[in-house]
Amino acid sequence: MPLRHLCEPVELAAGTHVWAERVKHGPDAPGLDRFPHYHSVAELVIFESGKGSFWLDGEETTLEPQSVVYVPPMCSHDYAFSPGEKSWVLLQLDADTVEALSQTLPELDLGYPFYGLPSPQQTKQLNTLCDLLLEASQTNAQSAIVARTAELILWAAHATRVSPAHMHGKSQHVTLPVDRLRPALEALRAQPGKDWTLEQMASLCHMSASYFSRRFAEIMGMSLTAYIRIYRLQLAARRLVQGRDPIGIISQDAGFSSPAHFAFQFKQRFGLTPRAYRQAGQTRRLPQPIRTSA
Repeated sequence: MPLRHLCEPVELAAGTHVWAERVKHGPDAPGLDRFPHYHSVAELVIFESGKGSFWLDGEETTLEPQSVVYVPPMCSHDYAFSPGEKSWVLLQLDADTVEALSQTLPELDLGYPFYGLPSPQQTKQLNTLCDLLLEASQTNAQSAIVARTAELILWAAHATRVSPAHMHGKSQHVTLPVDRLRPALEALRAQPGKDWTLEQMASLCHMSASYFSRRFAEIMGMSLTAYIRIYRLQLAARRLVQGRDPIGIISQDAGFSSPAHFAFQFKQRFGLTPRAYRQAGQTRRLPQPIRTSA
């Protein structure tokens, strides 16, 4: 029986660097089961209400109201909630934005996950900033105030982080099947354009090629070849709207054999040619963030 998909295809709208929304579930809402996953965007979640737990970087920890969780790109995590009312504010930032912030604000350590427990005053500050961000992003998702407010939220959230000593007795180590694949996934992240073979990936994980292929499909919900193709296409899509590099160079860097092959695969994935996708991302008005409820 295949395990549930572990690579969540989170893709921000073309040209969007920051996305924010408030998610609310009413008192009759069912529980939310565990769904171990990761994605190419960074995620900051400020939990307002609800009972549950989260898995982050190998640790299962009780989730308390007003808890803060930051997860960098490509870091495995998940959440589980009991039935009933629950709500949170979700802030997502693309990987390039996180990298840029890491260069200008190295003290935040945005390459590493953290868990925070805000004080009442910190909670008030975070709520005020989140309300400002949600309101500003509805007017113009690309405005300077959106980017600057997101930066302030990261600062405020980072100030709430707790050390492992403060989490004593609240967490326990949890091993997930994806841990066996991490060396291969990290290698792909470091060198996405390399002509990776099944044997090379299997060797990194100390498995035979046949066993690695079978386990990869069971855990990831797709073959290694399909996963590499989708990952490369997501990276290429981000470069198309965030820079002026020629499409041929982007295609080559992403590991595609030719621009024509890249264009064919890209249109199958996104429904647009690379050129049309770039034009849409750089010129069209972005959709407004959506506040969801259930």
